[in-house]
Amino acid sequence: MPLARALAMTPSESGEEEAAVRLVAAAMEELGFDEVRIDAAGNAIGVAGTGGGRRLLIDGHIDSIPLHSHERWSVDPFGGEVREGRLYGLGICDQKASIAAAVHGVAAARAAGTICGSVAVVASVCEEAMEGQALASVLDWFEPDVAITSEPSDTRLCIGQRGRAKVEVVVEGRACHAGHAREGVNAATALAALITEAAMLTHPVHPQLGVRDLTCIDVASWPFPSVSTVPGRAQARFDCRFLPGETRESLVALLHGCADQALRDWVERPGMTVELVRATFSTWTGASFAADEFCPAWWTDAGSPTVVVAGEALTAVGLDPTPTHYSFCTNGSLTAGLRGIPTIGFGVGLEHVAHQVDEYVTLASLDAGERGYAALADHLTRELS
Repeated sequence: MPLARALAMTPSESGEEEAAVRLVAAAMEELGFDEVRIDAAGNAIGVAGTGGGRRLLIDGHIDSIPLHSHERWSVDPFGGEVREGRLYGLGICDQKASIAAAVHGVAAARAAGTICGSVAVVASVCEEAMEGQALASVLDWFEPDVAITSEPSDTRLCIGQRGRAKVEVVVEGRACHAGHAREGVNAATALAALITEAAMLTHPVHPQLGVRDLTCIDVASWPFPSVSTVPGRAQARFDCRFLPGETRESLVALLHGCADQALRDWVERPGMTVELVRATFSTWTGASFAADEFCPAWWTDAGSPTVVVAGEALTAVGLDPTPTHYSFCTNGSLTAGLRGIPTIGFGVGLEHVAHQVDEYVTLASLDAGERGYAALADHLTRELS
């Protein structure tokens, strides 16, 4: 509770997490982790257990989104207020409470002597800027056998998520006077036709993760504002929540197909490019990153040894072992989707509370999370049958 409340009182917007990172590192030192470090990207890493055996990584991102709708908050977003069994604060659900619970849970397992291998608890930075990028160096250093993403799951076991991609479409037409519109090629009209076609797509369905979504999230055209001019250039961005097995190439091809269908009757087609948006950001240490916004879907089979043993761990401390899944994207896109590391999710708080006004976790969830992480550290560092 003290660490969670202190984190709730410490702003940590992406790129500005230093104070929160140092707070976590200090707590790890005080609780007796065998090794504590802050890496070049700015992640806090605490390792408990220095012997052989399996290596478990528990990751929670310490950064939050920028404060929004301040006037609608009923509490100070950085006041650390506890009211009727709830701890409030920006980023407390997503994911500061999980980090606090993991730090204390793993420390308890270490003190009890139940860690058979090594457990690294990570307070990672800039997940909100781009999932997985700042965490990659931790995986290279620690080389985990299994990973837990601690995104909020109501202390239930999550075994997958849809992927996330941001795709940009740029249409190059030919500008002209709107009084002679047929002399030009209207880029905005062409883009509108593509957006309409994309909205009518029939999407594949995963039996657990549900349907793929393709959502237009940004539209612009030039010149803007137009002075009686047919726009010669237009741009849209799409957010795609896709399913296991889909690739960056298949998503780009999907929008090319929409264009082919939408513009099939045009005598003169405009030029068009479709590509993934490039994300760029820097962490609080000055480390710079650039990557395409493509985060793979992942799914860990419910019958796999990792999920079975994790379920046994949660059952042992009175928590629900029934597998569920995330609706949003997590750093599991890196651990499972790109690196192929067996990954599960387990976190404090309710997923739908993330990014909301009056963000909170319950104190009961914090307590359950601490018990859960201690049990997971015990069970998942044993040799799995």
